[in-house]
Amino acid sequence: MTGRITRVLIVDDERASRRRLTKLLAGMPDIEVIGEAENGIAAVEMIERENPDVVLLDVQMPGLDGFEVVSELRGPRVPLIIFVTAYDQYALKAFELSAVDYLLKPVEVERLEKALAKARQLNALPSTADLALEQIHSLAAALGKDRPAYLQRVVGRRSNKLQIIPADTIQAFVTDRELVFAITAEGRLLVNHTLKELETRLDPENFVRVHKGTIVNLARVVEIEPMFKGGAVARLQCGSHVDISRRYAVSLREKMRW
Repeated sequence: MTGRITRVLIVDDERASRRRLTKLLAGMPDIEVIGEAENGIAAVEMIERENPDVVLLDVQMPGLDGFEVVSELRGPRVPLIIFVTAYDQYALKAFELSAVDYLLKPVEVERLEKALAKARQLNALPSTADLALEQIHSLAAALGKDRPAYLQRVVGRRSNKLQIIPADTIQAFVTDRELVFAITAEGRLLVNHTLKELETRLDPENFVRVHKGTIVNLARVVEIEPMFKGGAVARLQCGSHVDISRRYAVSLREKMRW
C-alpha cells in the first residue's frame, strides 16, 4: 500500500465510535474512508463489494461480532483487520501476541497512525491475507473464555442477501456442486463454510456427519429408514430427506440407539 491511498472501512455498532474514527482518519492525507458499517452483516456485504485495504473492526457487536465477521471472509484477497476493542488489559495480552493489530477505545490518533503503518508493511508481504486469517482465528481461540465453545449462529445467503441463522434451527448442512447449504424450515441458504470446518465448530452432541456431503442436526431428525446395504435415509422436520452412508451409520446407531 506504500505510495498510494489506503482504502479503509469502519465497522462499529456505536455511531459515536464511527464518527471519532472518521474524524481522526480525515486528517491523514493518504487515507480514504470508503464507508461505514454498523453491524456484522453490513460489514461482510461491504467488504465483499468495496474490497477495502484495511478494516477497522469492532470486536463486540450484537448479531455477528468481529471474529464472526472475519470467519465469513473468503476469496483471493482478504483485507487486513485492525480490531477496535474495549477489552480489559488482561485480555489485550492475547492481541499483543498476534501480528494482527488492535486499537483500544477510545482510539488515539498516534496509536491509529501506528496501526495503519503496520498494516501497510504487512500488506507488502506475500500471502499476508492467509497469515492474517490464521492469526485472527488463533486470537479468537485465545479469547475463548469469553466466547461460546461452538458456533451459535451461521450466516446464510439467499438472493444476494445475508441472514443470521441460529445454529440450533438449522436442520442439516449439505453439499451441492462443491457449495455448502444450510437446510432450514424456510428452505436452503448458501453458507461460506466447508463441511470439514463446520464439523469441528458445531456442537458434536447435536450435529453429526452422516455422509461425506451431509451433517445433520439430530434434534431435527424425525425418522430414520434403514436400507438393505447398511445405510439409511433420514427424514428431517422440514420434510427433506438425506442419505446416511454405511460408513457413518454404525456410529449413528450407537449415538441414537436405533
